[in-house]
Amino acid sequence: MGYLEYAVSLFFRKDQFKTKLRIDPELEQPTLSRDEVGFSIVLPEPVIHGDEEEETISFLGYQFPAGKSGKLLVAKLFKACVFHLSAHVATSSFEVYSKWEKQKEGRLAKFTESLVEDAKVNAYIFARYPGKLVDIAFANSLAFKRSKSLGKIWNPATRVMAASLLQANIGVVKGEMRTEEQEIVSQVVNKLGQLKNTVLESFAGEETNKDNVGLKAADEIYHVLEPYGPVLEVPSFPHTEQFDRCTLFPQCQVQPDDGVGDVFSKCLTALGGEGSGGELQQTMWEKAAEAEAFQVFDSWSREKEKKEKVLDRYEELVSLTRFKSVGFPCDDYTQYLRAKATTKSATRRLIDSLMVGFDALDEDPRKMFGVLDIQEVIQVMAAKGSRTDVFMREENLSKSYAWVILLDASRSMSPIGDDVRNFGICLAECAKEMLIDSTSWGLYAFNDRFLILKDSTERYGPKIKARMGGLRFEGLTYMPDALQLAGEILKSRAENLRLITILSDGWPYGYSKITAALAETLDFLERRSISVVGVGVKSDRMENYFRANCNIKSMKDLSKRFSNLFLEACRGAVGL
Repeated sequence: MGYLEYAVSLFFRKDQFKTKLRIDPELEQPTLSRDEVGFSIVLPEPVIHGDEEEETISFLGYQFPAGKSGKLLVAKLFKACVFHLSAHVATSSFEVYSKWEKQKEGRLAKFTESLVEDAKVNAYIFARYPGKLVDIAFANSLAFKRSKSLGKIWNPATRVMAASLLQANIGVVKGEMRTEEQEIVSQVVNKLGQLKNTVLESFAGEETNKDNVGLKAADEIYHVLEPYGPVLEVPSFPHTEQFDRCTLFPQCQVQPDDGVGDVFSKCLTALGGEGSGGELQQTMWEKAAEAEAFQVFDSWSREKEKKEKVLDRYEELVSLTRFKSVGFPCDDYTQYLRAKATTKSATRRLIDSLMVGFDALDEDPRKMFGVLDIQEVIQVMAAKGSRTDVFMREENLSKSYAWVILLDASRSMSPIGDDVRNFGICLAECAKEMLIDSTSWGLYAFNDRFLILKDSTERYGPKIKARMGGLRFEGLTYMPDALQLAGEILKSRAENLRLITILSDGWPYGYSKITAALAETLDFLERRSISVVGVGVKSDRMENYFRANCNIKSMKDLSKRFSNLFLEACRGAVGL
């Protein structure tokens, strides 16, 4: 179980179809947005630095020791991050502010919205999952240690906003403020406290329109903060969603005893937990929590090692091409589920069509001489038939297939990217059903990079499906190089049929004389007895380059036209 699976297991509302949850190793702070279906959340991933003797783990801008204590602290911070964003999915309605914020200063409006929605989030966790407050308090306490002192913040608006954020969520500020600024912060915190009580009453059963109450509170807080001049940034804790630039939390080295003590206790009080934090603090070091943290970290480390080994095998192959690099797409399992829902019936039709053809190819024809098959003789005599192929075969007929599927993920495919993904999912499901040996097929994408969706050594499971969902369409179209690399993958295979299926719009682009290079590559593959089928996605240009080609505009076309080409290639490979 890696960190993505861990996040899914921690989520309050587990609806992977509506809530898109992804991990991005390049990200330093979580993001929260909405798409046409629901929320979209992207989480950072821990990164290991240094060698074995001086290893550190960086996460959300913190540097943790790589020992047991560091792994536990990372796990607790990760849980706080997931709990906060999960509560947003359960209770927040950011769309209600769309009309209100049009006449407002953008950064201040976003900050006000975040204060209000975070108050609703804290109320939700307090009401429904009070045991999770310990992780939120821990993360807030780390953020307090990391935050700049108010005396070092020169912009008045930023200073008041930062003080409001700290006071509302931690119960204490860092540094001194002017008297008038203290009064402003008190007003903001009081309004947030009233909002929290109202939201808690609604959770207790009282009829309350939380959206209207939150919008009213946001408007009042906005007008309280507005006189403090130009807003240059939007303060937010490192473990919460990022709205805009924020310079209040510089990089921080975490010690094993950080996140506990007086600040932790005050934070629990501000969140509604036990003031002393005695029993709650103790849960941070429970054996179960430790085992969970170590299991996730070790599983994630092993997964990264596996991926690095796979990448190492492709580095040499990629060096023979013009590809800039080789890698894996980001995971997006929700996008896969949404695409799979639209392709289910078409996939079934294509599988059925190919299976009928496979049955015909794999028939076991009888011999005209040799050892009699007594059962066949009895059947022919009983039916008074004239068949003479009633002799047993000396050996079973065995046909085998190796298949590489290539998806064009270049920028030119972006307008039809969803179709490419859907067709790719359909072909992958067919390969899984028809080719029992999962090592006999692979799935890849290309632009000016080579992207591994499924290596032949990998099982077709949730991780592969998440990569397909996370495929992004960008960059140039190095089609000859993709075919060359696919040929290198297949050249050592001994199957009857070695097939490459490439889905593209038929526009190779990226360097001079690329069409000549494509022709040379196709000739080379033909000499190697590797069959190539070009599938034009809403384009007829593939016929300019590929002998075996078809143009598909819908899933119905895929099941009709592609299945014929596939079976023709199979018949040719086994000499039928």
